[in-house]
Amino acid sequence: MDARTGLVAASAIRRCGTGDLMPRTSARKAPASEAASGSAAAGTLARGLAIMDLLLQARQPMTLAEIGDSVDLDHSTTLRLLRSLEDLRQVIRIGQGRKYVCSPKALRPLPLLHPLEQLRRESAPMLYGFSTEVGATAVLVIYLGTERLVAQVATSPGTLNPYYNAWLAGPLHGSGPGKALLLSLSPAQRRELVGAEPFKAYTEHTIRTWEALDADLQESAARGYVLVRDEYYLGLSAMACNFCSVAGNTVGCIALTGHTRDFTPEWIAQSSTKLKNLTRLIPMQIGSLSLIDTLCGR
Repeated sequence: MDARTGLVAASAIRRCGTGDLMPRTSARKAPASEAASGSAAAGTLARGLAIMDLLLQARQPMTLAEIGDSVDLDHSTTLRLLRSLEDLRQVIRIGQGRKYVCSPKALRPLPLLHPLEQLRRESAPMLYGFSTEVGATAVLVIYLGTERLVAQVATSPGTLNPYYNAWLAGPLHGSGPGKALLLSLSPAQRRELVGAEPFKAYTEHTIRTWEALDADLQESAARGYVLVRDEYYLGLSAMACNFCSVAGNTVGCIALTGHTRDFTPEWIAQSSTKLKNLTRLIPMQIGSLSLIDTLCGR
């Protein structure tokens, strides 16, 4: 199987979903040749995605040798994959054809009228104004099932300027958006999602038992926001408050992050009140939220 066939086949598998790899009407066992073909397609997909991840993170175009060395592939395999990615319009060549960069399609895959793109545009003035008002970095997070997607980040002079991946991976038991997501779920769903005890410790302040986490979440529900102080990184703290869609479903949160020294009792009291007021107004201020419910699966 060549690289292009593998990438196209793997794309078809990805579109169908893992539950649809075998037709439900057939219970036959796949022949060894088919199993080998599927394994080759999966391997090609993994290598192609490794190249795409590398180029998406790169700050400048990369040569064939740089790409191959970075993803630990020989140059001939790297070239075949790059040619396939070019055919699929995911990668383009520049600099007299000697360097590679992600295509516009790969860099901005969402249509401009996609609900998430509309949400980013509509939320920007509100979020930047709020960041300036409270003097902290403000992050708009959307819940896709039980995953956390950063839709917008706003900073103001003097605030932290952290780098956020679009897909948040901070610990559910030790980060602002993580605890806020847990707060949107039932107790049984929370318990299943956080996994076995003891939870991983990132600092001496990280909550490590379900009993302590459950108590913390109950306290958070009573006051209307979650608070994280030095639980993920020493010196950094966060608070987060969930917001609802027009239909009343919890679809995300706004998190404030900053230096722990700035999270004084007075600042927390004032900023949490403003944060709760803002999240209550979001359904009336952001029209695209009416399209988010279906996307989030809630």
